[in-house]
Order: sequence, then C-alpha cells, then structure tokens
Amino acid sequence: MKTVLHITSSAREDSSFSTNLGKEIINLLKEKNDSISVLTWDLVKSPPPLYTNEMVQGFYTPVDTSGYSSIESLTYANNLIRKISAADIIVMSTPMHNFAISAHLKAWIDQLVRFGITYTYDEIGNRVGLITDKKIYLAIASGGKQIASLSKDYIADYLTDVFRTYVGITDVTTYRVEGTAFPDFSPNYCEILANFQY
Repeated sequence: MKTVLHITSSAREDSSFSTNLGKEIINLLKEKNDSISVLTWDLVKSPPPLYTNEMVQGFYTPVDTSGYSSIESLTYANNLIRKISAADIIVMSTPMHNFAISAHLKAWIDQLVRFGITYTYDEIGNRVGLITDKKIYLAIASGGKQIASLSKDYIADYLTDVFRTYVGITDVTTYRVEGTAFPDFSPNYCEILANFQY
C-alpha cells in the first residue's frame, strides 16, 4: 500500500482552488493504484510554529548529542520528519501570495530543513539530501496568470530547489490552476491534469 501525504496551506478551506487541485491529483493517483492511503495535513488548522531562539538552538544542536530526540522545541519538526518519511507520495497544495508560497507553508519548510536530518555535506562540501525515493506533486493556485516576461517561476522553482537541495527529493511535478480572481472563473481540473503522469 502506498501512502499519500496531502499538505494543504490555504485559508479558503473547501473553496480553495489549490486544495481542490491537490484532491483531483489524489483521485487520479487512486485510479492508478486502488491501494492508496491518504493523510491530509492542513497547515492552517494546525499551523507550524515560527522560529524562536530556543528552536534555532535546537536545530543547530548536533544530532548525536545526548537527549537530542527529546528537545521540546523540536517536537513539531520531529513529527514532520516522521510523516514525510512514512509517505511515498507528497501532494503539496499552496496558493500564490505576492509571488510566494503561503506563510503557513514557508513556516512548515523552516521546520523541515535540518542539517543532519534532511541533508548533510559530502567530502567536498556539496549538500546531499538524506530523504529520497519519494514523489512530489505541486498543486499551485494563483489569482492571475503567469507573466511571460518573468524569468523565475517563484513557487515551483523555489519548492523544487528546497526539496532537491535540502531534502533529497528530485522527482517533482507541477500543476497549476490560474486566473482564479477573474470574473466568473470556473476551474477545469480535467484539462489541467490532462497529461497527468503517475
């Protein structure tokens, strides 16, 4: 049985286009494999903690330090690692806010990335991800449409770089629902996912 972790980060609840796009991705995954278990993690209802001095100190404590696993400020981060490690596929839903991911998802990523846990360095100083062999689908929603003149895909490139460099997950596929702020907008998820790849 494969486990899918659906991470949602929109405050719009059931009317969220990014969340619903993620759900449509999961429906297609279920069509390909009927033995899929889905765990949904709503970052708005269970918001990640923001950095504190104590937390940062915990993150930079060597993992082989006695009592490391019981550092209280790392409770959320440790639970995050357990959920990521248990998942085979991650579906990550986020709205675009001012060219960026949601604040909830950014705080979640800050809890994820940890030296000695999600990445390390090789003998010549290159970062090496420690959590591999997983697939990520990005489900991104934006009120407007991508601007052709922009050279940077702020959300997809950022998330892909973080997971490739600081986690080790390199298999990332992006799907978008755009123009959600336009009058009379109605999403066509079938069209968006017409070329869905499992």
